[in-house]
Amino acid sequence: MRLAILASLVVLFGTAVPASGQGSRFVARHDISLFSAPDGPGFRNPAGVATDPFGNVFVADTGNHRVVQFDSVGRLVFEFGGYGWREGELSGPSDVCAREGFHLFVVDEGNERIQEFDIDDNSPVGVVFPFSEGSSFGDEELVRPSRIHVDAEGRIYVTDVLCHCVWIFTPTGELVGRLGEPGDAPSRFRDPGGVTVGPRGRVYVADTGNRRVQVFDAVGNWVAAWGGPDGDEFEEPVGIDVGPEGNVWVADAGAAEIRVFTPAGVPLFRFGGPGDGPGTFRAPVDLAHGPDGRLWIVDEAREVVEGYSVRRLPDEGE
Repeated sequence: MRLAILASLVVLFGTAVPASGQGSRFVARHDISLFSAPDGPGFRNPAGVATDPFGNVFVADTGNHRVVQFDSVGRLVFEFGGYGWREGELSGPSDVCAREGFHLFVVDEGNERIQEFDIDDNSPVGVVFPFSEGSSFGDEELVRPSRIHVDAEGRIYVTDVLCHCVWIFTPTGELVGRLGEPGDAPSRFRDPGGVTVGPRGRVYVADTGNRRVQVFDAVGNWVAAWGGPDGDEFEEPVGIDVGPEGNVWVADAGAAEIRVFTPAGVPLFRFGGPGDGPGTFRAPVDLAHGPDGRLWIVDEAREVVEGYSVRRLPDEGE
């Protein structure tokens, strides 16, 4: 059974408008679509998006084996990568994460490794650590990276879709922990998607194959699960991000919508739904907030990245 929805959104002419309901109301407005080619989006199956402290937007353009950088108003700045296995080249990059210090981490999934780039000139800094069958850190074997998040302390979280877990590393690539194992019990994963860290160090993981979000505390203890294999809360949660207000945003590719929850898992609102125009989606797989509060969403099936402004509407009587 679905959790109670405090407020919901429907789509009208590319703008999400509040439907009737109790509690706070929100509106999500489509602002901009990113284009990396003059005659169209230019992306091929994009999978990941990230922003830096200056508002630049980075897109993991998976099918084109590259990362594309835009400025805060959506102008194309630069692209780098290109198919290959040498340092600086990419094979099917699936995610990106930009942090302070002008460094960009790229999940080079086809090459089973994480690469680090200098944002200032997009030059490769080097391979942070390789993933491949047989690679190991102590007794641990790492297989196939999928999504990445770097927290405020510089810890690196990487989801592994074949080991069905989340690896945790220091900023220099030393393995310090692991969340989960294969399965559907609490704290176990099946094909995990995105990972993000919120206030108080809580870790939120899109447990895609189990149709839920799982929550862990700062030291790795399991806290909660939202949804589950036998429920209908989610269809295919893939992307996840914590917004500036601390709420948790989930890109549900199967339902073609964005879901928003409080840090405790209480549903706040949702928007999107199946469609081919702005304000609707076919397969939203990742999302990221810019420093100005704008929300960037990757729709893999429509091969587009869009920016949205989301704001709370005054309650009646305010």
